[in-house]
Amino acid sequence: MSINASWKRRTMLAFACGVAITATPLAAQVPPAPPVPGKIKSTRFTTGAAKKNKPVVSTRTKEKVHQLVDRIYESEVELSVQQRHSKILKMKMDVFRVAIADPTKIEVVAFGAQEVEVIGKETGTTTMTLWLGEEANPQILSVQVKVEGDNSIEDLRRMEYGEFQRMINEFFPNSKVQLIPFADKLIVRGQARDEQEATQIITIIRARSGSGSGVGSGAVGAGSLFAEGEAADPFPDGAKLPEATVIDMMKVPGEKQVMLKVRIAQIDRSAARSASTDLIVNSGEFGFSQIFTGVAQQLAGGGTGLVTASLNSKHVDLFISALAQNGYAKILAEPNLVTISGRPANFISGGEFAVPTVVGVGGAQAATTTFKGFGTQLTFLPTVLDKDRIRLQVTPTFSTVNPALSVNGILGVDTQSVSTTVDLREGQVLAIAGLIQEQQRGDLNRVPFIGDIPLVGPLFSNKSVQRDETELIVLISPELVHPMEPEDAPTVLPGMEVTEPGDVDFFFMNNIEGKPDVHHRSTVWYMQKKRIHQQQKDYIHQTKSDKYYINGDYGFSD
Repeated sequence: MSINASWKRRTMLAFACGVAITATPLAAQVPPAPPVPGKIKSTRFTTGAAKKNKPVVSTRTKEKVHQLVDRIYESEVELSVQQRHSKILKMKMDVFRVAIADPTKIEVVAFGAQEVEVIGKETGTTTMTLWLGEEANPQILSVQVKVEGDNSIEDLRRMEYGEFQRMINEFFPNSKVQLIPFADKLIVRGQARDEQEATQIITIIRARSGSGSGVGSGAVGAGSLFAEGEAADPFPDGAKLPEATVIDMMKVPGEKQVMLKVRIAQIDRSAARSASTDLIVNSGEFGFSQIFTGVAQQLAGGGTGLVTASLNSKHVDLFISALAQNGYAKILAEPNLVTISGRPANFISGGEFAVPTVVGVGGAQAATTTFKGFGTQLTFLPTVLDKDRIRLQVTPTFSTVNPALSVNGILGVDTQSVSTTVDLREGQVLAIAGLIQEQQRGDLNRVPFIGDIPLVGPLFSNKSVQRDETELIVLISPELVHPMEPEDAPTVLPGMEVTEPGDVDFFFMNNIEGKPDVHHRSTVWYMQKKRIHQQQKDYIHQTKSDKYYINGDYGFSD
């Protein structure tokens, strides 16, 4: 393919839009001319001398390339178009073919045979190739099109967000908000009066920007306290701006660490009474027996703690038993937790037991083990709303192991739990009381007719009464706290004054704790005792030497 002589002589194209695009002639079969500085030239594909650090091409490969490839066209000129704007290229020759590398960046519309309109769609860079002249002997022009952002849209965003910023500052006069649009992001800076106002501000901004969750700190943790909703559109004229991801950089002054003081008190009372009579009569071939409590168990010691009266003769055995029980259990727990506003905290004081779980079907079963906790457990989520007003979501739980509820060897648990959400001021106390449970049970077993006779009936019956009472109270108090300075930290901690007793205190004084100011160590006491004994010998020797020698500032003398 040859190159038209007129095309070789052309060095510049004039465009109807007023922007000049310079170009250098395409490379022909002759050696190319030196490139013009600052211009993109069209290069011929050549397999000549290899550049540095490039593999050397064999002679056979060079011949094959020369036979198959005539030349490679690169971008000769550069054209800039703004997004949602266009430029018209008026050519000197007819355009009969156009190719676009990335159609999402630009769109080309032809007006006649020599006019082409290039429309910018998305920001970026792509290549547009034009075939001009006659199809039998075409002229090829490669243009690199750069689509730039629309400055008018950016100016519109800044103007609209500036109006939106003034609107928010007017609605919330105690807060200072600054909106900074940047690319597809919206940075929210400033200071809010409290967490509640910060959350309301971010909710309105996110509803307008159409973003889900932003990135940053500030009032994001308190967003769950307010329902999601649609805010009024600050652009009622219908302008469709790109969606923006909100980056929350709002700051809220004040203490944000909350300490929750919880006191859990529970008392269980129980009472049980039972009375029964067992009678066995054997006379020759006649026999009669009435057994309620089990004579064999009581004779074997099964009635431990029972008051039993026995009347035993040759033919009559009489057992009378009675029992009265009273008991109580007292539980008091005082867990304290500290966490940041908007972040949950968990506490457990007790233990865990294994619960095996079988997963799978048929022969593909496998056993796994999970652990279930019991004891005193506490979960709370505080949020500082207005200075010292705290919204508190707290769930205290108290559980104990109950072997009577075991299933297939897995222990059961008696659980008492409370879950609530309240608003408290710092130092105020929430009392969850009135958790009272009463259970009463009575059983009566008797011999028909005889057991219903007054005074005589108790000898032919077995009766028991049991009553259980449980009362639980939970006291909760939040406080705003801050870390202590090193000099304010306590120097004496629990257990630091407990020491090991010496041999005299342990063996002769019967003490298991030593004196707070005497640190005895039984692990090295044997060596220490020998060292003390040697020091005592040296002291005695020195005292004796003083009788024969006098020492002073100038040495020793007789």
